[in-house]
Amino acid sequence: MSLNNFSAICVHGAPIDCPIFVNHLSFSNLFIFHCIIPFRAQLHIQPKMIVLTDSELREILPTLSDHYPKSIQLDAMIRNRLNGRCDWPGTEFVVDRYPEYSVLMCRPVKNHPNYVCWPRAYCVTLFCRNLERLEDVLREDDFVDWTQRVAFFAVEKKSVSTALLKRFHELGSIEPMWESDHCGIVHLLHPSHLVKSELPEGFRFGELLEAHAEQINREWKYGTPDSLPFVQTVLRNKFPSSGIFTSDGSRLVAYILYMTDGSMFNGYVDPEFRYRGLYQAVNYDLACKVVALGQPSAFLYVIEDNEASLRSYAKLGAKRVDPAEWCVDWQSFTPPPPVE
Repeated sequence: MSLNNFSAICVHGAPIDCPIFVNHLSFSNLFIFHCIIPFRAQLHIQPKMIVLTDSELREILPTLSDHYPKSIQLDAMIRNRLNGRCDWPGTEFVVDRYPEYSVLMCRPVKNHPNYVCWPRAYCVTLFCRNLERLEDVLREDDFVDWTQRVAFFAVEKKSVSTALLKRFHELGSIEPMWESDHCGIVHLLHPSHLVKSELPEGFRFGELLEAHAEQINREWKYGTPDSLPFVQTVLRNKFPSSGIFTSDGSRLVAYILYMTDGSMFNGYVDPEFRYRGLYQAVNYDLACKVVALGQPSAFLYVIEDNEASLRSYAKLGAKRVDPAEWCVDWQSFTPPPPVE
């Protein structure tokens, strides 16, 4: 038996004591066998992340409906990739196994020139069908690039977030980018169960353009100079959005945007024009556009202590997902400084 054949047998996981192989090995090959098999076996039991092709994404997409709404983010992102719209440049979809995956995520392609960083970090969107498997996959060398800041966007709080924090601790993560002691309540917004709001006199809907990015980033609660390129990318690439202007079009007074994970985000109304139904109007308008993309429903996250927004979405008719079933958290990893 040649070493090449021997290697192929080991990589495919042949049992060490398989008689058909041992009976054909000389004493010298047996020595090689015992020296190499632990290394090859290790390769077999620690599979690497698999980058999915478009055809494989089409095969996986129907499996996500069985886990709705927890799978709604990856469902939206895959639909957008396959439809060639609202896609996040410079990202890839990977699984731990194919086709029977336990972990599915969207992550940046390493060193991709077209990737626009989500504010302050390399950003990962993650869906998990098996928590125990996720804990193993987190230890894979090629899970993510742990040499840089990594933001895990809106992950399931009660299980996935806990597993991530455990891994961060093992890797010596230092101060996170944001506090993670809050919970994002998921709301589903399908036009069929929303209250349609008519615009009051003196206002009109209009298109949000890249020229509006600086205003939007400035008014965003989480906006920083680092987040401006991301807002510009969302507007430049014509992600769906909703904006309300004064009737002469001179002033943008209310808006909401569409996030790369398929959620609606950054709803805002100028304080001068609040309590006129503008917030409900932009939410209803964007929800219609999102569903038209093919998503089962529009959705968004509301921080649990934001009572004003919670009341507003209840009034609109949004369906609040029970936090005991699914709520989300935002986690961030910051690598420790190199040892001198």
